[in-house]
Amino acid sequence: AKDARGLYGLNTPIGTNIFSFIEQKGDVIFQLQNFKNSDLDAMIIKYSAKSTKKYIIINSENPLINQVFAAAHELYHYTHNFIENSQDSIVCSFSKNEKEEIKANRFAAEFLLPEAALMDELDSFLLYADSSFSETSLTKQIVFCFSLVVKYSIPLKAVLYRLKEEGISDTDFLLEHYEDVKKILLEIAAEDRRVNELYSNKNIYIKEDLYDLVPLLYNKGRLDDSTVNE
Repeated sequence: AKDARGLYGLNTPIGTNIFSFIEQKGDVIFQLQNFKNSDLDAMIIKYSAKSTKKYIIINSENPLINQVFAAAHELYHYTHNFIENSQDSIVCSFSKNEKEEIKANRFAAEFLLPEAALMDELDSFLLYADSSFSETSLTKQIVFCFSLVVKYSIPLKAVLYRLKEEGISDTDFLLEHYEDVKKILLEIAAEDRRVNELYSNKNIYIKEDLYDLVPLLYNKGRLDDSTVNE
């Protein structure tokens, strides 16, 4: 993830700009697709075997903050699976406990919230804390985590895993009660315009016209029933 950010010359939070940054490569086109009642999060696919264009198709039913994470997740597949292994389609559900999906999730989390940025944010937080992070009150820890969610446009669960992976704090308790914690935070921040944007499913950052690309690919035999429900 660090190398990928360096490739794009990124040294600031990328957040919702991730769509335009990835499209700068010139061969990637984003599309939104309504996958109702589906755990399908995103996919990356070629329209045809001879095509140089790759489509990253994101589930428009998910909140914008999850769509941002999906874009970073698919960037991993584009870089590590799609090109090197000459694959022409990868369908993703982030809840799957598969090796490449776990790698892509970790890549996305670090791409959106790099180690250096996380440590800088932590240092700033600890300047006003009376103890180490793990010894601060649970309330302060949660507020810190949610500030990262908003600033870096990264899902709360990904922030909690980042803290755990970097050895900053054991976040098992918060992960266990993740849905309750998120619900309380969203209620507290109900009047915040940025929070409302991130947790709505409206995405103004993908400029392509919407059309039903997936059914078209299905009818052309590019997708089958094992990957997508028609």
